[in-house]
Amino acid sequence: MTQEHPHFPVRHSILDQDALAAWLRACYRLSGPVRCQFLRRSMSDAYRVEAGDRSYVLKVYMHGRHPREAIEAEIDFLNDLIGHDVSVVAPIANGDGAYVNEMNAPEGTRYAVLFDAVTGEEPQEVNLAHSRAFGQLAGRLHTCADALGRSYARWQLDERYLIEAPLSYIRPYLQHRPADLQYLYALGEEWIAELRRRLSRERPQYGMCHGDLHTGNARFDREGRLTLYDFDSCGYGWRAIDVGVYRVTYDWMDLGEETRREKARFWEAFVEGYDGERTLSSDELAVAQLCLPIRHLELMGITIRYWASHAGIHWITDEYFDQHMAWFRRWADEYGMP
Repeated sequence: MTQEHPHFPVRHSILDQDALAAWLRACYRLSGPVRCQFLRRSMSDAYRVEAGDRSYVLKVYMHGRHPREAIEAEIDFLNDLIGHDVSVVAPIANGDGAYVNEMNAPEGTRYAVLFDAVTGEEPQEVNLAHSRAFGQLAGRLHTCADALGRSYARWQLDERYLIEAPLSYIRPYLQHRPADLQYLYALGEEWIAELRRRLSRERPQYGMCHGDLHTGNARFDREGRLTLYDFDSCGYGWRAIDVGVYRVTYDWMDLGEETRREKARFWEAFVEGYDGERTLSSDELAVAQLCLPIRHLELMGITIRYWASHAGIHWITDEYFDQHMAWFRRWADEYGMP
């Protein structure tokens, strides 16, 4: 008796770039020949699109990461910000006037959105003029988000997202090291208590945030205008954590004194720019410092959750945890709570 070959489910597919080029030609009013090239894989797949003399980026969202209504809310938020002269990436409507497209992928429905390409010079934290400009743009985004006076169907970037969920993703891979797991949970409890003690969940301290506010997600154009993009993680959270991402991303694994001084230097310039739009309270400034270990834990959780399914678990080793646990213990000894 011959057994039929089973149809195995797929976790993550990469859509063919030539097929996407043909689809783009059919669905969008693009001028000239359309060329589509696979650019990178991350929380979503990005494709570089050239059409005539214009450049775009097609983002194909990961299956299951966001429901359609959340992606539509991201687009609504971007369009609202653009309408109030906040410099963020522009989504492009298709021929039917819609922004979000459904794609039938092997793993299930995926969503695709075309954006204008954001090109130019990546801001450098150590350039104080760049840091001031980034701070000003971040402050303008937060202030405008509150002034818009509407709600968006986006997730909460709260203590569950930042701390509790990452710990739950790490836990299965650290069960054989209970002392380390207990240590991380104890740190998490301290951070949650500090967030709740210092910050409210009301505007302006809590509201729509970018969610991944670092220099890799912004560019200066030829006229010197800074534009922010990649709002895949946007949602409702503490603004102190949002701006804290900018503070800590620079050499984030380096806890040395020289890097600490350098961060303090450009952070002062960032806050100067931000305060021109909205003033951070003393408690918010303290929490921005606490963002260093919180962001570290968040990134560990994200990589374990998503990259384990993308690229396998070969990199989740004892050596990996040795490195990161040493980092947390050094942070606790040398930095501690603000």
